Amino acid sequence: MKLKWKLSLSLLAVTGSLFLLGGYWMIHQNFMSSMDDAARRYTASHASQLDLVTTFLARQDDPSPSQAGAEAAAGVPDGALALADAGYALLFSNLPEELDKMDLYDAVEAADTGFVYRQHGDRIWFLEASALPAQTDLHLISAFEVTALYTERTEQLHRFWRIAAVLLAAVALLTALVSGAVLRPLRRLQAAAQRIAGGVYDERTGFVSRDEVGSLSREFDRMAEAIEARDQALRESIRQRDDFVSAFTHEVKTPMTAMLGYASMLRTREVDLATRQKAADYIYHESKRLETLSRRLMALMRLGEEKLQLVPTPLSGILNDVRAAAAGLPGVRVLMPESGGLYVRADRSLAADLLWNLVENAAHAAPKDGCVRITVTEQPGRVELAVSDTGRGIPPEELPRIIEPFYMVDKSRSRSENGSGLGLALCNRIAELHGGSLHFESTLGEGTTVRFSLEKEAAPCDVQD
Repeated sequence: MKLKWKLSLSLLAVTGSLFLLGGYWMIHQNFMSSMDDAARRYTASHASQLDLVTTFLARQDDPSPSQAGAEAAAGVPDGALALADAGYALLFSNLPEELDKMDLYDAVEAADTGFVYRQHGDRIWFLEASALPAQTDLHLISAFEVTALYTERTEQLHRFWRIAAVLLAAVALLTALVSGAVLRPLRRLQAAAQRIAGGVYDERTGFVSRDEVGSLSREFDRMAEAIEARDQALRESIRQRDDFVSAFTHEVKTPMTAMLGYASMLRTREVDLATRQKAADYIYHESKRLETLSRRLMALMRLGEEKLQLVPTPLSGILNDVRAAAAGLPGVRVLMPESGGLYVRADRSLAADLLWNLVENAAHAAPKDGCVRITVTEQPGRVELAVSDTGRGIPPEELPRIIEPFYMVDKSRSRSENGSGLGLALCNRIAELHGGSLHFESTLGEGTTVRFSLEKEAAPCDVQD
């Protein structure tokens, strides 16, 4: 059974039960109140009949119970009465025929405690009896019909059942409509969940409300966003893996094929000295490139396996290491500032390798002014280093992928310059191990700036440049 019908039937059952019980209790209370009023009125009439009979018997020299009963019946005409002796023989009676001797006996027996009700057929009677004060062997029994009160109660109940049926039908309809409106967001959640299960991970409910359903909808959308993000991350990871395998295979297979061809030529036939030299140079050149590729790949895989020991390091020492390496860089000037006595928490050799790789990449970008600039900027708790050039620049669509292993913007130029596409991946990994990352700003044809930061450290007394 659907939740809508469960909710509707539950509300209808609770509402209907309370309504029916409340209505029946109200009718019953009204009936009991009417019966109490009637009992007081009939008890007063019985007392009046008793006074008339007693008065009549008291003022007659030779009283006649029959005449006394007639006198009382004429004086109080709203009920029937009877005078009976100790043996329940009737001395006077205008009671209905259905009231028998046993009814009179029950009324006399209840005289000390109150009155009794007796039903014969469709008629119901109120019976009350009292002994005459002067003649205790005589009893006055009064009878008043209360059928109308019971009939009225029955009619009220019938009207109530009819009204209740109409109202409960209306309540059932309204409950179904309200339940449908309340559960509409849940149906939207269900539809969204089905679409997400079918692979539509950008599906959202978009339901706005401040109640619990709205809160559930917002949490569902957050879950959908997390699923979509993880799906995108997984797809990106698969793409990067495929690109990595493809690039790695290409980087190894292409030179290996040529090397095997040259080696086979040298092994199987005689060639002139120039050809032999060309083949040997190519094999040597590509072997060195594969060695560099292997070394960088191993370094990339090894970084992060062991916890890096970051110690207070003078920034001037890192800059000096880069300055020394840049001395052999042909055709490019490396401009760098003084460190200003700054100290950073770093692994000196890795930080210098990171900075040198960025400088070398900037130099290969063919800066128009022939300069690569290193700038140092102090920030709260960190020191930012930036490497800038005025070279070729990087296309905007390439920027998100340039730190992926083996990814090269210009593969032909990078390969001719012994590039493998692992340098920036290593640089970014080193930056991450120092609590940061690489940030690129580039304009095609105008140049590139790469930024990273190191944690600032107070200068210890025993650290030397």
